[in-house]
Amino acid sequence: MDILDRQSAPLTPEEWSRIDEAVVNTARSMLVGRRVINILGPLGAGVYCMPYSVFSGKSRAGIDMVGESVDQVVEPDCRATINLPILYKDFKILWRDVEADRHLGIPLDVSTAAVAANFVAVQEDNLIFNGNAELGHEGIFTAAGRQKIAIGSWDKSGAALADAVKAVGALAAAGHYGPYAMIASPVLYGSMVRVYASTGMLELDQVKALVSGGVFPSNVVSGKKAVVLALGQQNLSLALGQDMITAYLGPESMNHMFRVLETAALLIRRADAICTLE
Repeated sequence: MDILDRQSAPLTPEEWSRIDEAVVNTARSMLVGRRVINILGPLGAGVYCMPYSVFSGKSRAGIDMVGESVDQVVEPDCRATINLPILYKDFKILWRDVEADRHLGIPLDVSTAAVAANFVAVQEDNLIFNGNAELGHEGIFTAAGRQKIAIGSWDKSGAALADAVKAVGALAAAGHYGPYAMIASPVLYGSMVRVYASTGMLELDQVKALVSGGVFPSNVVSGKKAVVLALGQQNLSLALGQDMITAYLGPESMNHMFRVLETAALLIRRADAICTLE
């Protein structure tokens, strides 16, 4: 891609491949939102905004002998538009490091690229779960119209499972029948790693049996909060303009500047498919 100006960088194809591998592997190991939310795209690096439909309420599908009922049409409550901001982090590779690695015949050190990818991955999950007020983006924990349940004391055995049951019940009552996924703060996730009652099983495994889409910790979820989501593109999507990639920014004092970047936005189509525990 010409916009990345990669051909101007004094790197071999093998060295670029190492950078790309470091960025992708780091992001894949860290990202939580992408494990449970449907991906829409990539739409293109130049896409500034994304229109999408927003729905609410619930109704049954029709069942009769002639199929002429006029009340069985799905249509959006409204059409919304959201901008796709750039998430990015720059990094530097020293020219002496490149020359030294080549002289010694060792692979290029791409740890700086991995660190930059780490920061971008955290920013993506933060946008998904907490939104960004300055950009006018809602996140899973800030979405208007989401369901809320007062969280119990997960220090007590069985409290996490009981709250998960309540959240699933609330989602089902709103017409969202699963599959479900749970994302919790590291503190709450850790509290589930204990034997549940006299079953000989971890409470975490009991919750996973109920929430078949997976239970994941996320460092961008602070304090004692968790969320249960009804999965599917009918509820939530992550719109990607440009997926995470590395661009060459040019030389600076003989050293080489790069940028890990992506463009993304969370599309919340049915806010009541989110049930936060807080």
